[in-house]
This record gives sequence, C-alpha cells and structure tokens, in this order.
Amino acid sequence: MTDIKKLEQKRQEALDKANRMKKQIDKALNGQKFVLGAITMAVAENEPERIPQILADIERYATRKADISRLEGFKSEIGNNVPKGNFSSSSEANRPLIDDINF
Repeated sequence: MTDIKKLEQKRQEALDKANRMKKQIDKALNGQKFVLGAITMAVAENEPERIPQILADIERYATRKADISRLEGFKSEIGNNVPKGNFSSSSEANRPLIDDINF
C-alpha cells in the first residue's frame, strides 16, 4: 500500500512541477508579447510611413472580438497620423508573402 502512495505522491509532484513550468513559460511569452506591442506602438509613432502596414497587420491577425475591441482606440489614434497619400484602402498590397503563418 505504501508503494502506491509513494507513486501517487511522485505523480502529484511531477504534475505540480509541470504546472509551475507552464506558468513560467506563459509569463515569458506574455512578457514578449508586451514588449512587441510596445515596439509596434513606438514604430507607429516614430515611423508614420509604416502605419498602413501596421493597420493591415492588425486587420489580418487580430481575429478575436476581444482583441479587435482592445485595438480600436490604437487604430483610430494611429490612423489619424498616416501621411497623406500613403494609405492604401486595400490591405492586399501590404500582405506578407507567406500566407500560412499561424498565431
């Protein structure tokens, strides 16, 4: 009977360790996403000629309603800073060449 308890305890310890590792991975990924978002915002502010591409990327990759809603204010703000004659109404010209990117 004690062998079963020892095995159950080892199993639980392994599960706990796996959960801690998953939390560490999630924290690292969230940190990367945060930094990349800040970089994107800085690019939009400092290089307005790149705003049409950023807007096209948002339209292409933001698919969840919650994400789209979160980005509305940002899109409106940077949309007002597009240099004249630099905005294409079609996002097709701004699409990356690789169409099978999954996020």
